[in-house]
Amino acid sequence: MNSFILLQVSENVVRKSAEMAVKDPHGAIITLVSVSVVFVALIVLYFAYSFIGKLSSGKISMKLPEKKKETVATGVPTGEEAAAIAMALDQEMNGEVYAAISMALHQYLNDTVHDNESYIITIKRKK
Repeated sequence: MNSFILLQVSENVVRKSAEMAVKDPHGAIITLVSVSVVFVALIVLYFAYSFIGKLSSGKISMKLPEKKKETVATGVPTGEEAAAIAMALDQEMNGEVYAAISMALHQYLNDTVHDNESYIITIKRKK
């Protein structure tokens, strides 16, 4: 049974190849089709990788729209949130941890976490 299928497949291939040789003796159609397929695949891959790169770098967000939050636009927690944080910290931690967390929050909210660097390196040569 397998030899019959193989024989039938090879006969179909030979017949189609002979038809194509008659229709396109120099292979221009096959060349154009194959080159077009490769270029279309490259263009699709370019857009796919560009989209994935933008998605992973955060330039495109796939988040669903959410309700407005009660927090102020500056990122300061509301009174209820601050009270809940204070109660949780009071039960779990000691004074040193309070100081470290409050200092980190102060620096984060006042944008003093990092220095502003010029990113310019100057090399002075000795004469």
